[in-house]
Amino acid sequence: MRPSVLHALLFGVCLSWPAFNLQQSQLQHLNDNRFVIVHNWLTMAQTDSLQKDAVAVDTHGSTFASCVGSRSARTTRLELRVRNSRQCSFYPPPPNAAGLVETRVGLINAVNELRKQLQASVTIGLPHLEPFQTELCYLLYPIGGHYMRHLDIPTTNCGWELNGRGASDGGSFTGGQTRRVVSFILYLNREWDKTDGGELRIFPAGERGDGSVHSQQAGHIHDILPEGGTLVLIMSGEVEHLVRETRAARQCVVGWFREYRERSVPDLDAMSLCSRTTI
Repeated sequence: MRPSVLHALLFGVCLSWPAFNLQQSQLQHLNDNRFVIVHNWLTMAQTDSLQKDAVAVDTHGSTFASCVGSRSARTTRLELRVRNSRQCSFYPPPPNAAGLVETRVGLINAVNELRKQLQASVTIGLPHLEPFQTELCYLLYPIGGHYMRHLDIPTTNCGWELNGRGASDGGSFTGGQTRRVVSFILYLNREWDKTDGGELRIFPAGERGDGSVHSQQAGHIHDILPEGGTLVLIMSGEVEHLVRETRAARQCVVGWFREYRERSVPDLDAMSLCSRTTI
């Protein structure tokens, strides 16, 4: 019987992936520029194993089309003009029969160590990154894949997203909410050729595009080649970015370290109000 992700985490069934310690210069760059590029964050063998697993998960049929919009605001929708890719979440994980469970566990452990390193840094001074609120996905871009200029948090409610029921659904005593703090992208295709496109285009922190074609091209400060093993960290609520059109299929890991808070949500469900009135 193949081990599940939970079984592997509990009993140590995983690849030996030593933690890559971020350098102080990299942490300083993240603080000053609100993004940083970390080359060779993983070994070639680890990168190849993840790339193989991502393809296997997709072949198994465990990926789905990427959407845009906010889940808590109920605005999620498929818009291929804006975003063309497929993805698979690690939480909940894909079926055990799909791909390499041990490889995914190795990545989960490495990402957890990355979170601890960022949290411990006095240079960037992050809020508490809730360990059990990390988002982690495989993202697969087909030929012609892209993602237009965007920010990784909603523009409403200061970026906070409700985890449970809203007021119209019956409210919530705890009202758990999360907000993305640090975004990370890990590229998996080694020896990527610049002619294959797919660069991550970074815009200056705090600047906002207007949705025009011109804003997709002008004012950027960096185009990052999606070379396997490269990690990119971005402050989620500050730096807009886009993915340029790919001319070859590629895979990557994307994720977000999030903070958590609780704010009670009133019960404004019409049926609840009706029930209270008739009692």
